[in-house]
Amino acid sequence: MCRMSTLRHGRHRTLRSDLPLPRARRPKPGPEPAAAPSRFRRESGRTLRWVRQTCAPKGRPAVSPAVWRSALAVTAPAGVGLGLGRPAEGVMVAMGALSAVLTDVAAAYRHRAITMLLPQLLGAAGAFAMLAAQGRWFAPGVLPALGVVAGVLATLGVEGSLGAMILLMDAEVAMDLPLPGPLWWPPALMLLGGLSVVGLALAGRPFFRGRAERALLAQCLAGCAAVLAPDAAGPAGTARRRALHDVLERARHTGSVGGSVLLARHLPGLLALAEAASSAGARGLVADPALVGRLRAEAGRVAAGRPGAGGAWPPGHGPLDVRLVRAARAAVDPGPGPVGSAGLRAGLRAGLSPGRRRAAVRAVLADPRSWLGGLRVGAALLLAGAAAAHWDLRHPYWAVLNVTFVCRPEVGPVTGRALERFCGTALGLLGSGLVLACAGPDGALLAVLALAAGLVPALSGTGYLYQAAALATVVLMATQLAGDPGLPLLLPNLASCAIGCLAAVLAGELFGPRHRHPAVARRLAGAVEQAALALTPHRPRTAAPAPYRPGAAVSAAATVPHLQLAAARAEFERIRREPPWRQGATARWAALIDEVERTVDTALAPAAPADHRHFDATRHHLHRLATDLHRLAARP
Repeated sequence: MCRMSTLRHGRHRTLRSDLPLPRARRPKPGPEPAAAPSRFRRESGRTLRWVRQTCAPKGRPAVSPAVWRSALAVTAPAGVGLGLGRPAEGVMVAMGALSAVLTDVAAAYRHRAITMLLPQLLGAAGAFAMLAAQGRWFAPGVLPALGVVAGVLATLGVEGSLGAMILLMDAEVAMDLPLPGPLWWPPALMLLGGLSVVGLALAGRPFFRGRAERALLAQCLAGCAAVLAPDAAGPAGTARRRALHDVLERARHTGSVGGSVLLARHLPGLLALAEAASSAGARGLVADPALVGRLRAEAGRVAAGRPGAGGAWPPGHGPLDVRLVRAARAAVDPGPGPVGSAGLRAGLRAGLSPGRRRAAVRAVLADPRSWLGGLRVGAALLLAGAAAAHWDLRHPYWAVLNVTFVCRPEVGPVTGRALERFCGTALGLLGSGLVLACAGPDGALLAVLALAAGLVPALSGTGYLYQAAALATVVLMATQLAGDPGLPLLLPNLASCAIGCLAAVLAGELFGPRHRHPAVARRLAGAVEQAALALTPHRPRTAAPAPYRPGAAVSAAATVPHLQLAAARAEFERIRREPPWRQGATARWAALIDEVERTVDTALAPAAPADHRHFDATRHHLHRLATDLHRLAARP
């Protein structure tokens, strides 16, 4: 007979197993379960969470050489103009320098020359067009027409988006700060300020060549290690994956457009490693801690510019570790072969050839989505200008200036940027009002202008809300230095910001895509099709497949599918930043992206020799998957 000992009310009782168990007591009637929250409460809760997520700081302010360039290039012309008794001309040069500071987003020096110089030329052309049309019968339609052109330009990528922003910004500043003299005088002053920032940004190329590319590569490796860390779970893991894809997008763009041979050489393995790490982190899979430590060590080595150690990588304990080790080895040490430097330079020259550029421009002009984006920007500018003229604001072009900053859907959702722009402008105007209320000599205003101008690039990684606060302070201080009192302009500036943000949101809701999910499906379908194309033999069917090489790096044929997967992941991250009523079923789409990533990675993984029937079956499966994804993208 078995006995069980229990402790109850401080007394020792012995229960025999053959005795009947005591009857279960009836539970006392408790309070009824709370009713499920209503749909309104659920939606309001989701909206509040989205607002907190949008307005929360993304990182710490970063002090970089761009901070000192911005403070010097914006403050010096304003101070010189005050000293010479021509403050308006000095402020015009400072505004041109500010426009160049906003385009100082590239890491590599060659990429900086593209992203900073071309927007300055477009801005000068836009300012001259606005001034030349002043007083003509078609003058009211020039700015919306420029908005349509800017919207089409924004679809060409980061460079086109920056050029579109500066095109509209310089045109609006030239109309808002009229100067006596010939028509070319204001555009020339703004171009002078912009070229000064470009010259300062390119001055360090002979001394620090290659450092920015190594830093980007190290950030990508450290981001992969952070995603694979054991503590990368929950919201922290989501934030790390978003940061990884942002850095990876910068590296990919710098390698392709900026012409960085170092980044483009490491890009195939880097993309494979990032996609595998993101997929594992999203599914909560744990990687080998030794592999995570090796990735962090390699990131430190690359950032310091030290040669590779050449040691053996951790063997791993499962298929996930094998995938990660293979991709990490290819990312850190690509080795010779199809991704070597000679073939890569030829590929870059072919990618940047005039024929390729003309084909890309024709594709953009033939795409109706590009013109729809242009109509969205033009309608927002027209609506904001009409509203500002109706309420007779003192600076009506401030409203359309806010539209220029908000209507950048490739950077983030328009609704989120409008919210950040308005809150940041209100915060900046509050601080500027306190400064102007106890304003001293012009030297104190110049000090505040230098501080705010330095904060513009320093806060770019913290969040657009905080950068908008610094921009509002710069604009108000420049207006005060130009001779227009700033205190009476606080409320009109806030009203102009509200008008511009509302106009951008309305135009985005009317002319923007209802959902971005079809773009994700198109990217995924393109990745699957490119994977099937990479498996297609470029030789007669009677020939034997290529021999298997153990430890082979990621081939050049696998680069394009991983590029498409990275673009799909970046598009999905933009969807997650949309307001709740535009997000849709994000969990299902995240699962679909992970499944497609695993399928593509398995198809492109080095395998033992197999017959043609094996490769034909794999290609057939990939073609069927691509067809299903195209059908999903075609759904309304």
